[in-house]
Amino acid sequence: MYLLKIAFRNLFQKQQHSITRIISLAAGLAFGILMLSEVFYYYSFDSFYPEASRVYVVQSNARLSDDNAEMDVWDRTSGAIAPGMKDEVPGVEVATRLNSIGNLIFYTADQKSYKGRCVLADEYVYDVIPRNMLVGNAKEAMLKPSNCIISSKIAASMGDDAVGKVIEFRKYPGVQLTVAGVFEALPENSNYKYDVLISMSSIAQFFDWDGSTNWLGNDRYYSCVKLDAGVNPKDLAPAIRKMQEKHQDIIKLEQDHGGELLKYTLIPIQKVYVSRIQGMVIILSTIALAVLFVSLMNYVLLTFSSLINRAKSSAVYKTCGATANDLKKIIFTESFVFFVLALSAALVILMAVKPLVENLVAHSLEATLNQYVLWPIVGVLIIFVLLSSYFPGRFFANIPVSAAFRNYKQKKNKWKLGLLSFQFIGASFILTLLVVVTLQYHKMINADHGYRSQGVYYCSTNGIDGSKLNMIMNELRKLPEVEKVGMGEEVPVYQQSGNNIYSQDGKKDLFNIADFYSVDENYLSILDIDVTNGRDFSTSGINNNDVFISKKCAELLKIHNHWEDGVIGKEIKVSEHQRSTIKGVFDDFIIGSIVEPDKRPSVFFYQSEEGFIRQKEKYPSMEFKLLVQAKTGMEANIRNKIKQVVDMALPNKDAVVRSLEDEQFNGYQAQLSFRNGMLAGNVVVFLITIIGLIGYTSTETTRRSKELAIRRISGASISDLIVNFILELQYLVLPSLLIGLGLAWFILTKWMESFAQKMPLQWWIFLLCSIGILLMVAIIAMIKYSRIASRNPVESLRYE
Repeated sequence: MYLLKIAFRNLFQKQQHSITRIISLAAGLAFGILMLSEVFYYYSFDSFYPEASRVYVVQSNARLSDDNAEMDVWDRTSGAIAPGMKDEVPGVEVATRLNSIGNLIFYTADQKSYKGRCVLADEYVYDVIPRNMLVGNAKEAMLKPSNCIISSKIAASMGDDAVGKVIEFRKYPGVQLTVAGVFEALPENSNYKYDVLISMSSIAQFFDWDGSTNWLGNDRYYSCVKLDAGVNPKDLAPAIRKMQEKHQDIIKLEQDHGGELLKYTLIPIQKVYVSRIQGMVIILSTIALAVLFVSLMNYVLLTFSSLINRAKSSAVYKTCGATANDLKKIIFTESFVFFVLALSAALVILMAVKPLVENLVAHSLEATLNQYVLWPIVGVLIIFVLLSSYFPGRFFANIPVSAAFRNYKQKKNKWKLGLLSFQFIGASFILTLLVVVTLQYHKMINADHGYRSQGVYYCSTNGIDGSKLNMIMNELRKLPEVEKVGMGEEVPVYQQSGNNIYSQDGKKDLFNIADFYSVDENYLSILDIDVTNGRDFSTSGINNNDVFISKKCAELLKIHNHWEDGVIGKEIKVSEHQRSTIKGVFDDFIIGSIVEPDKRPSVFFYQSEEGFIRQKEKYPSMEFKLLVQAKTGMEANIRNKIKQVVDMALPNKDAVVRSLEDEQFNGYQAQLSFRNGMLAGNVVVFLITIIGLIGYTSTETTRRSKELAIRRISGASISDLIVNFILELQYLVLPSLLIGLGLAWFILTKWMESFAQKMPLQWWIFLLCSIGILLMVAIIAMIKYSRIASRNPVESLRYE
């Protein structure tokens, strides 16, 4: 208590820079804690499951074409893999698989609508990845057809009597499920999310073909296994291989394709999410540590400067019997008080900008309040407090007793320059990252994706009666704002399903493709996808099931089939399709986003508008999209008009019309948030650096005031003095800049490896960032030094 009393007494004494230290420390802590919390949050994914360390996700490793040496990896398998591992791989205690059928709208008997992610699951799901059941028994519910269990979030919106209610899906008219239980809703840090679990035995109600027992193909199942205690997943590889040889005839497949074709690996469920964003984790960690380090260096620099003014008090303490440890305790207590005040201010800042922060990180701040985030943050903060008090405490304890009898001034400033150099390293590092990340973001959103998105709108045919489709198409065409209307099963902004193209004899898979399935005669022209060879879908002579292929697909077919005369008019066989005639070749375009593009060749199968309508009448659950191209300059309010037309065929008037341009832009929200986070970090680092620079120049002008006076008397001009001091700083800044720029180049090179289109790391970017830092230092130094240099020399020498 005595030490705390001393700390608070010294808190707001003159020349202690207390407010400045608290502000700079609070800014650094606010941003640093936020970024580190985000990193630890990524590592906390799926850690909430009981015995999560024994749970693994089954990954498929497959070579999609014979000319591809590397194997693609994804965390989906065929339906039979998980139960097969449980039955035939020793060491696997239990296994389960889940199959998402989409984010669906469903209704209760009172016609109230709800929306949630719906997933088919087998009866072992809660043996592997359980959630607390609030009502009902999950295992019993998952054994019975037409049963489902819902999350507590959905149940709360339904009311207290959710169990026993019957729900029906808009996409699957006539399919009814009974709610048999309620589970505790999944937290935000879930890798695989769902709101409704449907018994796997109900699969026939949603799909014409039951692929849950398939050993090859239909890789849409999220498979998880729980291993026996102490089992190393790598030791299971021989048994998994034996299972493949038994059920997949993998040896013959590998002989046909000339090498390893397919294998399964196990990845800890806690590492699934973070493995996808490894590059971003590295950058966020680096930025967070850089901000905290710059903040720490600035605090230590300002603390050292304030302790020089307290040299006499140190000497007095010593003459009164205080030991070096006593003095260190005083400084530690003061640092602790400063830290508590700064941390409190940092939390206030975060709460004040909470909506902005949550939009930036795309989840609630409350989601980070778990032990996997809080304990590491506490550990970092403890290290921060120890470092911020150790060096100032040691400095204060080493001030000589003779300081009590004369004015004590630090003769050397190398330690100050060393601390300041770390701040310049951090400032150049963060500024360069910000500039490159911003340029890369603008390059992505402004890049030519190979298709038109502006003025294109689409909506799903879920819940629409097929007999009303023709009326809807005609009404849409009557709108004065509409240029064209078309139909297609998929749009390019999303990742697509995969199918294989077979060899001409049908015995060998040549390569995997991104399959857009069926489109009508207007689809390609609406998206402005150019057909560079062959006919367009809108021309005569095109029949249902004719196929258009991308240039990449055409080149691969020519290589594999030795087609020296081209591909037009040739027949190919694609899995899930009949034999089809190639009628045209179109330019390759970006599938998904530039960040994670689908690099496979792509295909479109033709189906006439009348064919789409007949299919919808025959199969009411069939889903495809209505595409509308607006006339140039007439996009205003067109979404509402499209919705009004489509609502005419929906009993609940709940059509959702999307803009293709907006959806394309939304594909880069993570990069936008990252850019905004970089901007915030840059502001914080620059604020701290400026504060540190102002503190340094203030103490330097005081320390060297007599030197300045003597130089003035000796004939030096004010401009000469200012230039001299600025040059001294620039000699420090230049090597710091080089280190910061080098670090930035290394991190940015790693970060940009995954982008299909990259912003070149040109020399002028680094030069401009360097000039910016140098100008900032020169301007601040000029302002501070000009004040002291302009003073009357007599004022500085009057007491000599």
